[in-house]
Amino acid sequence: MKGMSDPGDAGTIRVTQDLQICEMTIGSGAETRTLENPTKAGIRFILRLLTDGGGSAVVTAANGLNVSENTEATYGDASDLLSLVSVSTSTGYRWEVEVNNGVSLA
Repeated sequence: MKGMSDPGDAGTIRVTQDLQICEMTIGSGAETRTLENPTKAGIRFILRLLTDGGGSAVVTAANGLNVSENTEATYGDASDLLSLVSVSTSTGYRWEVEVNNGVSLA
């Protein structure tokens, strides 16, 4: 598993290869991140909240995070985690949640 940098508030998370992890750090306010759509099927990725300064982070994935087509994942507590895999759709690729530890999906 290869670590990648947290892009910070309003940043974009670009997963460029299989087996990456991004550990976010948030402050006391509301923050956002955008998770870029995958470019192929079979990429495994972990997105985890490492440090919680009392705020929350909403991560948006335009093509969805599951078959219910939820596009937002809200992280509120340290150690909240999504384990994702990229899958094919009729219009391209999207993320699919494999494991959810404390993340609210909407």
